Amino acid sequence: MRVVTRLDAGPSFSTDMPEELGGSGDRISPGWLLRAGLASCLTTRIAMAAAVEGIELEAIEVMASSRSDARGLLGMPGGAGEPIGPGPFDVTLQVRICAPGIPPERLRALVEYSQTHSPVSAALSEPVTISLSVEAI
Repeated sequence: MRVVTRLDAGPSFSTDMPEELGGSGDRISPGWLLRAGLASCLTTRIAMAAAVEGIELEAIEVMASSRSDARGLLGMPGGAGEPIGPGPFDVTLQVRICAPGIPPERLRALVEYSQTHSPVSAALSEPVTISLSVEAI
């Protein structure tokens, strides 16, 4: 269940699944990477928007969480036989942001604007075509 991913001429990292899904559980999971990418992208986008508006941020924290049903990953139906998708049912982003002297409404608007202009958020919230090419040898 362990997978090593490498950049062309750069670092590599390993992922694994939790023990209950057949992995060793000693590495991050692909789903964790998805949530980390979502949080990281939003954090970066907030910092960019703040810089454009001349807002000096003291702190930004973004936590991403999701809910899913492992039966979908395993191709199992729900209790009434209905299909269950393999992806998350929902994703929640919690943002803590601090910029002394800036009204909370302005910071909230900055975060909301940034969310609508975050490429990773867009990839999850808007349908994206995924092309698959398979070379079986």
